[in-house]
Amino acid sequence: MGAFARFDPLLQEKIVHRLGWNSLRPVQELAAEAILDGNNCIILAPTAGGKTEASMFPVLSGCLTNQELGMRVLYICPTKALLNNQEQRLDEYTSMLGLGAFKWHGDVTASQKKRYLSEPGEVLLTTPESLEVMLVSGNVPTAKLFKYLKYVIIDEVHAIAASDRGNHLVSVLERIRAYCKYDFQRIGLSATVGNPEQILEWLQGSSKNLQKIISPPRKVGKKQIEIKLISEPGQMATLITDAAHGYKSLLFCESRRFVEEISRRLKKWNEPIYVHHSSLSREKREESEEEFYRGKEACIVCTSTMELGIDVGDLDKVLQVNCPATVSSFLQRMGRTGRRLETAMNTTFFIEKETKLLQAIAIVELARSGWVENVNINRKVWHILLHQIMALCLERGAVNPAMLWNQLHQAHCFSEISRDKFDKFVKFLITKDFLHDDGGMFSMGLDAEKAFGRKNFMEIYSVFSSPQEFEVIGLSGDVIGNVQWDFLEQVLEENASFYLAGKAWSVERIEWKKKRVLVMKAVGGKVPKWGGITPNFLSYKLCRQMRDVIVSTEDYSYLDIEAKEYLEEYKDDWQSFLAGSFAPIEYDDKGIIWWTWAGGNINNTLRIVLMMELDVSVQASNEYIKVKNEHLVPEDYDQIIEKISDPLYWEKPETLSFLYSNVPNYHLSKFQPYLPEELKLRLVADTIYDIEGTVSFLNNVQSGL
Repeated sequence: MGAFARFDPLLQEKIVHRLGWNSLRPVQELAAEAILDGNNCIILAPTAGGKTEASMFPVLSGCLTNQELGMRVLYICPTKALLNNQEQRLDEYTSMLGLGAFKWHGDVTASQKKRYLSEPGEVLLTTPESLEVMLVSGNVPTAKLFKYLKYVIIDEVHAIAASDRGNHLVSVLERIRAYCKYDFQRIGLSATVGNPEQILEWLQGSSKNLQKIISPPRKVGKKQIEIKLISEPGQMATLITDAAHGYKSLLFCESRRFVEEISRRLKKWNEPIYVHHSSLSREKREESEEEFYRGKEACIVCTSTMELGIDVGDLDKVLQVNCPATVSSFLQRMGRTGRRLETAMNTTFFIEKETKLLQAIAIVELARSGWVENVNINRKVWHILLHQIMALCLERGAVNPAMLWNQLHQAHCFSEISRDKFDKFVKFLITKDFLHDDGGMFSMGLDAEKAFGRKNFMEIYSVFSSPQEFEVIGLSGDVIGNVQWDFLEQVLEENASFYLAGKAWSVERIEWKKKRVLVMKAVGGKVPKWGGITPNFLSYKLCRQMRDVIVSTEDYSYLDIEAKEYLEEYKDDWQSFLAGSFAPIEYDDKGIIWWTWAGGNINNTLRIVLMMELDVSVQASNEYIKVKNEHLVPEDYDQIIEKISDPLYWEKPETLSFLYSNVPNYHLSKFQPYLPEELKLRLVADTIYDIEGTVSFLNNVQSGL
């Protein structure tokens, strides 16, 4: 008996006669069987591959078969934009069955939420942050609302699994579990991920349900890839305009600043251009999505905000300025095209910097081989543990040690924190007056209230720390977006005008206390800078593939003439040198360059220990390590490499101490300043170092691979 036959009869009838479907797709058949059997699942399928229906149809069937009152399904999206985008489709599916769906996030009014709570529908669409607000809010009857929760669906699960928001989410799910009658099923949806088994383990938490990966064979569709190297100044705008003219396209850029810069260039050609990035107002982003969805031939210039599955209709082309940092991003973006019959998925790269050409080719080649990055998962996330202890105190008023441990330790992000270390961490929070111990019952301490109590503990609702930004408002009162205050001060010193949403604005008035900038249209201005502190590290696999492109004799047919000529010139200079060794060393009278092609994390780890061993200046990039020491002879360097290749070297206290003492002053979390000193350093160290990968790389060096 197929999965469709197991659906509730009403759902069967509506799928056939209301939706006009003749059959389910393979991913929908397999997912329905697994979900109806009670499994926790990761469902893998391309963008527009039917993942939403694969999860929702069996879940809605379960709601029809077991008709308990109230909310039974949580549908969680990583962003409000994606949630808004899914609302119409999910509302259609629930309403045709006589069920209810409601969207809950910060833009929904209090009166609408109150009406929902008075008579909750079966499906609640929300974000991780909104779930936290529900738990700590006195206006939400959490025990009643979550009592019959049976299913939790997380859309685009790969996008948050390794992030603070993802670890926050699985912690919140464990707190919700305490109110539930059922061991709710956990279902993750993803288009591209290299390690779905680990993602499912991360999602599993305290659940006792069986687990299943749903990954049917994918049809090998047609793909069209072009890589164009920009050889002349100003040529990019011309080429992009020619490529986009008369088509619906997305043009991806790797930063908000570059989005504004490129859109400024394209506007001169009078092409229909929209802008989409995270510093624009919700209204401006939705305006772009809506105009585009209506079928207009236009180009949206965007960052990764359009990478997730926001539906803007059928796309003709994906265009890319330079290249993303991961294969996953490339596949997500290209997957937005080729949905119509007889059309191919496609991406055209416009490479402005020759250094990005190798990266683009390597990404394409890794994708062709079927490789995608793993999502790296941490099982000792101390700063999120601090956040969740504070949040649990807010939620419950007071908690005892057993409640803290029982509700939090089963979240995957805390699963390698022992009970002993957990208890020591709690004692640390008590000594810092972040927790108040009243005879074995813990509540939030005075210092925690000072740190997080502003605006009724709004700082607890989100794991993000927001940079100080000013809201940009037009003279008509419409919100355009935001800019950071340090950029604003820089603008005021010059011409007091800037670009945002692809348009130029002049500053009319700044309301410093309200953090608002009133603007009017201008002729031109500066492109804003938005802050970013973490280095642009590429992965080991990607960098080694870049090296393999150089030593390869393959003719990459998707390169244009300029790109092919540049690659051949580069190969003439470097091919024989790089092919002669796994990681060759170049010596001169100023020192050495070690061409590791090992990626940012490994090279940065090596940089620090070489500084310690040589007591000289060492530089590192994704491709090489440069040691400035004119007195260093090759034999000395060989001995040092042999020394640090011993795995025991990396366990020595002096090695670890030197690594930690050279951790940069990155502020990665608003909860970081309140951690013990060792954990503060570890939080940054885990971001910039890779000891395990370094040991593996050095082993390959010694083996001569």
